[in-house]
Amino acid sequence: MFLHPWAIAVGLAAAALPIAIHLLTKPRPVLMPLSTIRFVREVLRQRRARHRLRDFLVLATRTLAVLLIAAAIARPRFGEQALVRDAEAGSGVRIILLDASQSMAAVAHGTEGIERARTAAASYLRYRPGLRANLIVAAASARAVFPDASYNLEALRRELSNAKALPERLDTQRAVTLAAEMLSKGSDSQGVRELVVLSDFQRSNWSQVDLSAIPADTRIQFETVREGDTPANLALLRAGVRGRVTQGATAALEVEVGNFSAAACPVTVEVALGDAVFRLGGICPAGRRTTISEEIQWPQSGWQIGEARLVDIADALTADNSRPIAFEVRGKPLFALVTRESAAERLTSSHYLDCALVPDANKDDRASGKIVRIDPQQPDRQTLAAADLIVLDHPGKLPAETVEFVAGLLRRGRASIYVAAEPIDAGNLRSLSNLLGAGLRLPVEFLADATDTERSGLFLTSVRNDTAPFSVLAENAAKITGQLRFAGGLNTRKLTDALEDDVLATYNDGSACLVLSGSDAGSLAVLNADLTRSNFPKTEAFVPIIEELVVRLLSPRTSEPAFVCGESLLVRLPAAGGTGEVLTIRGPTESVAGRSLGELTADATGSVWHWPTPDRVGVYRINREKNTREQDTVMAVAVSIAAEESPLESLPLSTLKDRLAAGRQVQIRSAGASDPSQDDVWTWLLAACVGCLLSELLLLLSFRS
Repeated sequence: MFLHPWAIAVGLAAAALPIAIHLLTKPRPVLMPLSTIRFVREVLRQRRARHRLRDFLVLATRTLAVLLIAAAIARPRFGEQALVRDAEAGSGVRIILLDASQSMAAVAHGTEGIERARTAAASYLRYRPGLRANLIVAAASARAVFPDASYNLEALRRELSNAKALPERLDTQRAVTLAAEMLSKGSDSQGVRELVVLSDFQRSNWSQVDLSAIPADTRIQFETVREGDTPANLALLRAGVRGRVTQGATAALEVEVGNFSAAACPVTVEVALGDAVFRLGGICPAGRRTTISEEIQWPQSGWQIGEARLVDIADALTADNSRPIAFEVRGKPLFALVTRESAAERLTSSHYLDCALVPDANKDDRASGKIVRIDPQQPDRQTLAAADLIVLDHPGKLPAETVEFVAGLLRRGRASIYVAAEPIDAGNLRSLSNLLGAGLRLPVEFLADATDTERSGLFLTSVRNDTAPFSVLAENAAKITGQLRFAGGLNTRKLTDALEDDVLATYNDGSACLVLSGSDAGSLAVLNADLTRSNFPKTEAFVPIIEELVVRLLSPRTSEPAFVCGESLLVRLPAAGGTGEVLTIRGPTESVAGRSLGELTADATGSVWHWPTPDRVGVYRINREKNTREQDTVMAVAVSIAAEESPLESLPLSTLKDRLAAGRQVQIRSAGASDPSQDDVWTWLLAACVGCLLSELLLLLSFRS
């Protein structure tokens, strides 16, 4: 049986007291000297003082032990407490926002970010009386498991276990807006509002987020899956060919590599296009984007489909080490010449244009292009739709349906040259401009001269010699253009808010000679002259200037659109592919068969392919149903991962709290970390209590008589 040290001490003292009294009161045979008596009194006084000290120390240690036990039972917590925790009783609404963008697949310390986020999110979906919750999986779009917060936490955990990183970038504001809508549905009587965001907080996605839509009383907890330094990553950001690629010509095959690491490194990119494989190499400086290119001759026309990939690369994110490629090598250009002039006549405006557009037409199959004359009153729409360039020269009054058809082609990216030589051309241009509306931004208005005054003897006073097509004349531009004389054409009036750079040449009477403007995706050039009455076609400058003008018109004004996973894809098919044929959409592999790949719809000028949410990386083709061979591909587009997902740098979390939180309660912590407040102090309090008891025992042993 265990006896308390204090009880032992009291028992010993009680047994010793009679003995001490007996010794002190026992008669002595001899009287003690006075000095001895004083000595005994001093000893007794010191002994009483020592007992009082012992009693005080024992009482103090016992009192402290009792206080420590009481504090341990209370289990005090120290440090900042988590805003979102299960220890708090009562009802509430909790929204879990899980970032599932491509960057969450980056590996750090052997684990993908999405795995850490799923584990941390599961801890917030444990049962608690009165708790309603919902899970939002966010990437390019935000999807909630339930329309509103639910008590069915088991279903949320099942959905969470199936969540994975998607090949998409994060639309942060869309996800935050959806979370705000769900939190706003809960009234104050339904308890606290809580929002837990699990993400890598990639700078490119989170730098502009606005949290003002979230109810002001919401507790917001940001949990990051990133710790320490930014993971090193190499990525293919772009692959393809810039501009128009023509059969038999050379064009640069380009790849853009991003080195998002702290050290420069050599890279090798392997590009597979059909049966051909090209290898490009270079050095990528640290923290930079580097373009590597190689000039290649393209002997065959048609769609080139393949993939570029980084060779022998080990980095944090493997998904961006490859990229699909799709571009078209065009055949020899087809020119549609809309004119009422006969091809048999010589020394006409249309004849001069024939010679300038295809100077080597007499070579037949070896000619650089092909010209097809079209009757403006009965146009061949199929030829017009297939033409690379539409040239209108002395067409007379165009039928309204022809103007509408040409306007539709311009909207879809077709290029056109209009030679304005007659008063009727002013009406045609006005009709075309009205149909295109704001899409056509001509810098001047072309006017028919009501007085029938003949325009002749015109010469150029302002020429943009540094810009195509006049730049082809190089240092001789001023001398050659000074010799040109023009006649015919239309008066012009400058429009307000016009782009002066679109006027490439001006006559001495102030009217425009040559203008070039964009028309939606296409381009329109207007040459304001009657070539038959001008000396321009008879000079050495005519063919080079027309050729350079054609090159400028046929070159894309902008780079090919980049289609990325998860974001709407809208493509107008080339008119040649939408002329009554049955078309089908094919994915990069047979595994996508039966899945929705969008839909094809027809309008007045052709077909449109719309796919709201492309969900897989690869090349998608529009084929004729009769054949699936590559040469029957009408169009191909490459759907890739957004380049913004490759830099893995995270936004400083202090920025989220200080600048983006909009005054709300915000806490930032690592995903899966324990509660930042400390509730294990009670163990130390109990240890201190035991120490007090041991100290009491030592005191009693030390003060024993």
